[in-house]
Amino acid sequence: MNPYIASAVAEMNKVPVSRFEHPGDSALDPASCRFVAAFVRALGAKRILEFGSGFSTLMMAREIEAVEGNYLLSIDHLPAYSAAAREALESSGCQAKVDFRVAKLKPRFYGPRLLLTYDLPKGLLDALGPFDLVLIDSPEHNYACEAVFYDAFPAVAEGGYLVLGEANREGHEKVSSLNWDHAYGEDIQPAFLEGIGNGLNVVEKLADGRPQYQMAGALSVSLKTARAYGRLLLGRGLTPPPPGSSETE
Repeated sequence: MNPYIASAVAEMNKVPVSRFEHPGDSALDPASCRFVAAFVRALGAKRILEFGSGFSTLMMAREIEAVEGNYLLSIDHLPAYSAAAREALESSGCQAKVDFRVAKLKPRFYGPRLLLTYDLPKGLLDALGPFDLVLIDSPEHNYACEAVFYDAFPAVAEGGYLVLGEANREGHEKVSSLNWDHAYGEDIQPAFLEGIGNGLNVVEKLADGRPQYQMAGALSVSLKTARAYGRLLLGRGLTPPPPGSSETE
């Protein structure tokens, strides 16, 4: 097993997760949060990129707080989630440098496939990187997690990592992982941690490379993305329960 992953697995249960701070089902599960925090520590990560602001933001910020030059860019498509994560960070007294940004979701072509991604200023991630670690806990369904991997990959340092949360889901998360393998081939080394929380896919970036996007199923995926975006514009889709709620999507 990768030594950084092995170290994080061995140490994760020593990372405290207070039930008074964790907002419940709307957040990345406690076991995954423990692993991510331990993984940040094992890597000695200094610069982190996160898609999906929440309790994980606080967990990672605490780990880099004492590191000189620390920086965490946390991006969410919902202002309420970004605000809740910012409030939790400020209430904790953590002094890590965390940059919260809200970016709407928009459709974009990746090769022949239309996917949902975050509407970020062109060149932003490259300008703020390189990042040692990227956590992808973006909206469920509709291929958003797949697209942000493609967006973030160029801004990750060689030897850095991208981590997908909720990777046990039989739907788009597993499809996304297969498509990343197809797109980057020998430029990445994935490790699937099925038994931690709802599953984690930890992907090491071995080298920069241009993705070879999946052709199969392009029309079906594009139609689903277009339908999801239409629902989003109508305010009927991709709107999770508010922070702290016990509801699920």
